[in-house]
Amino acid sequence: MSRKRKTRDSGSNQAEWLTTYSDLVTLLLTFFVLLFSFSTIDAAKWRTLVSSLQGGIGVLDGNPDTITAEFGDMPEMERKISDKDGKKDGNTEKNVQDQFVQLYKDMDEYLRENDIQAEVQLSKTQTEILVRFREYVLFDTGKADIKDDAVSILNGVAQILKKFDNQIQRIRVEGHTDSRPINTYIYPTNWELSGGRAARVVRYFQEGYGIPGNKLSFAGYGEYYPISPNDTEEGMSQNRRVDITIVRSSGDIKTIDTKKE
Repeated sequence: MSRKRKTRDSGSNQAEWLTTYSDLVTLLLTFFVLLFSFSTIDAAKWRTLVSSLQGGIGVLDGNPDTITAEFGDMPEMERKISDKDGKKDGNTEKNVQDQFVQLYKDMDEYLRENDIQAEVQLSKTQTEILVRFREYVLFDTGKADIKDDAVSILNGVAQILKKFDNQIQRIRVEGHTDSRPINTYIYPTNWELSGGRAARVVRYFQEGYGIPGNKLSFAGYGEYYPISPNDTEEGMSQNRRVDITIVRSSGDIKTIDTKKE
């Protein structure tokens, strides 16, 4: 009799132990699901959770459909969130890269609206935009003072540069002359003339529009970098020029605050 009673007592204790274990596992499951709900849902987290629940703790079976039924259509939610995040990231990079292209478009539109596209050559590469002014647009022959009617042109250019300041790493202004020598008190050679013109444009951008000085540089090349032969008037006219090279910032994508998107 005592042996049978002992058997019944052992079974009772085993049942009680299983009940306690089930309660503990259920509480742990609830705790982890709650933590999971507070976090951002992505594909990796969902797959990890599903793997851990598929028979790993002995409460839910390994049927993915059962898990989906218990927690709702989480994979679909995950897919939508993932797609949304992917589109956001892709659009952010695309928008940033398009800003430098937009700078070029704005500059081209400005030149066309002011009917000066024939006097100002505009070209671009992936990392640079060149704005090339013929001498007579900005300066009188043999002088480095900006012409009165050229001020409004430089104003428009400076406003566009200021607008896209974050996309610009450097603005190089280069002065060039033809091969005819100059010998005046102020400009004894073409070095001084070409350098003086470039310096005036740089100062105008900085002092007139607050473009940072660490983004500006100038150089005078005299007659030594012609783009056309100096044996004709037209060739010499093309060589007398001021080139503004806009260099794209290499870190503009990294500095974008995606939280604002």
